[in-house]
Amino acid sequence: MKHVGILLMALLGMGQCFAEVQSTALKEEKGKIKKQVETAFPELVIDSVEKSPISGLYQLTSGPLVFYTSNDGRYVLSGDVLDILQTDEKKNITEEARRDARVGVFKGINVKDMIVYRPKEVKGVVTVFTDADCAYCKKLHSEISKLLDLGIEVRYLAYPRQGVGSATYTKMETVWCSKDRQAVMEKVMNGESVTPKTCQNTIEDQMTLGVKLGIRGTPTIVFEDGTIHGGYLVADKLAQETMKHGLGG
Repeated sequence: MKHVGILLMALLGMGQCFAEVQSTALKEEKGKIKKQVETAFPELVIDSVEKSPISGLYQLTSGPLVFYTSNDGRYVLSGDVLDILQTDEKKNITEEARRDARVGVFKGINVKDMIVYRPKEVKGVVTVFTDADCAYCKKLHSEISKLLDLGIEVRYLAYPRQGVGSATYTKMETVWCSKDRQAVMEKVMNGESVTPKTCQNTIEDQMTLGVKLGIRGTPTIVFEDGTIHGGYLVADKLAQETMKHGLGG
């Protein structure tokens, strides 16, 4: 029995050593892939490198972006990966990863860089990329009071589709640079003229994030679980979807 015990202890020790060697090798492989991709694409900062559900592929995230590389990091693939044996909700494994990545990105945004409408009792939170000259953005904004009554906190990020230097950009910069942002936002959304203001702000960063998210129009609504909806929703429907896609939902 004594010899059996010694043998078992030796085998357990060997298993632990093997696991440590595997862990070190995996860490080195991930580090190599991260370095190669960041060297090839200097504009990217890789946040994570993890094995994907597909044999031979790693899944990488950079902010809200999700893509794949071969095990040696030489080949990069971008696009949706579908698991055809899963239900429709779980079929797109890339979109699931994107949602998780978006949650992390939006948690990292300082609320002070947003224009926030907060109800007395917050039941759900939604982030909206908006444009001062977008008809449906104005329509959504006209229902802010109703959304607040429904317990929905609305956080605005700027996405002037005409770009930096446009008349729309100037309006939005004026809103973000005003002492009373909400008051100026009301004027802009109602089509009233405002005195242009400039200041140090994060609007261009917000626009860059919108591009990375693949935004093609406004309003674009981002729910707490990272789900994106492009376009206007009436207040009741928006509140319903906000609750459905809350982090606790």
